[in-house]
This record gives sequence, C-alpha cells and structure tokens, in this order.
Amino acid sequence: MNIPFIKMHSQGNDFVVLDNRQKKYSITKKKIHELSHRNKGIGFDQFIQLENSNSADIFMRIFNADGQEAEMCGNAARCVASLLFASKPTSEILIETVSLTIASNSEKNGDVSIDIEVPEQDLTTVSLSAILKTDAYNQKLLLENGVIINMGNPHIVFFCKDIKSFQLKEIGPLIEKNPMFKNGTNVEVVEIKNPSNIIVKVWERGAGLTLSCGSGALASFYAAYKSKLCNEKVNVSLPGGSTKVFIPEKNKLRMTGSVTVSFLGEFNI
Repeated sequence: MNIPFIKMHSQGNDFVVLDNRQKKYSITKKKIHELSHRNKGIGFDQFIQLENSNSADIFMRIFNADGQEAEMCGNAARCVASLLFASKPTSEILIETVSLTIASNSEKNGDVSIDIEVPEQDLTTVSLSAILKTDAYNQKLLLENGVIINMGNPHIVFFCKDIKSFQLKEIGPLIEKNPMFKNGTNVEVVEIKNPSNIIVKVWERGAGLTLSCGSGALASFYAAYKSKLCNEKVNVSLPGGSTKVFIPEKNKLRMTGSVTVSFLGEFNI
C-alpha cells in the first residue's frame, strides 16, 4: 500500500504529516522508526498523524523518531495549522493533542502562531551533578541548576554562560534517559544574551539533537522568565532559525514563526 505524506519543517525541525482522519492506515512504531532514518528512510524528527477530534478542528498524534508517542509538539502544531488554514477560510484552528489543546492563528506576514495555556508547574530545580551523580560536567561548564518545566511534555532547562561550550550531544542522552525522569525528558540549554534575546540548543527525547523545537523554545522562555532572566517577549535563537515567544495574557504563552512545506511523497507498507 502506498501512503501519501507531506514533509514539512519549522526552522529545521522536520515532520512527516499523514492524514489518517479516515482511519485507512495502521503505522507501527517499528515502521515509524525505519522511516525516520535520514539515509535509509524519509528522515524526520517527528511523525505526525492527523485524526478526527470531538472537541477541536483536528487531533494531532505525535511520534518521535524512535517510534515512541509524544504528548505535545509546538512546531508540528504550527505546520498542521498551516495545512488547515490552506484548506478552509478561517483565522483560528484548534488542535487537540494527548496532553492539551493548542490554538493557532495565521499571521498577516504568513507566519503561524500558537497559543497554549501554561500547564501546571512546580518549577523544581535540580543540579546536573544530582542527575548524573558526578560534578565533572558542572565544573567544566559552570552550569546553573536545571529547571524542570511542563509544556504538556517534560523538559529540563539549564542556563550557562557560553552555549558553545555545552556538549549537548554528549550530555543530552545521559539526562534524557536518567532514571530520575520516569518517561524520559527533553533537555534545553540556554544562554541569555540580553533580556530580549536568548539562545537555545535542544536535545529532544526520542529524536536527539534537533535544529529547532517548539515546546523546547516555550520551555526555555518560561524557565528564563520565571527565573527573572528575560522580558515578557523574547526572540529565541535556535540552530535552525529563530522564533518569537511571549506572554499575550496571564497564564498563556504564544509562539510565532515560519513554516515550510518541503515536499510531498509516498511511502510503502
């Protein structure tokens, strides 16, 4: 069976989007993992399956590159919203995920924004040495304590003086799979350039280093804001590009940026 898909990305955070509202397809986790391979498959950070929703315009089911289901993906929500905006005349799209509902709007300049209610937080801080049972990395990188953030999916955000010195490829998987985090965690490292500009690198749970991450940008901003390190509106710079994150009203977060359709294709099962 040949299955049509759309390949999309937002600042390099890339997705395969499959419309399964008619329940025609059954894609296994093994198949998703095979398709994610950037040499032997299509290549992507997340596999997005669109389904019908009883409470929103669409239900977005998210699988990381390793085939494991994820709870939320901000950049994928903006990509999905852009597809729906192109298919019907509306200014707002509601996207349901397993953890929360995302409201998306089409901006006049062609960008797409998402709004979420800030999930319940306890803002626990923890040192990297407590996670890894060694202080070697703390001594090397002069890290401040990590802030545990809930963006509908789990994150831990670390602040550092020089993001270039942070070997996230080495440290990211050690944190992601640490027993301290029952379901694993996404990892962000943040450098505060000034109160209106932050630099972020992301190790995504189940995907590894990614050029961008929507929920990671939101988590990084919120951790910095609650730590009184930035303003209510910031530009978040990631390896794949930048996005704007701000607080439009109390207990809400908004993220705005561009989305791109890379190509259309088919894969076989």
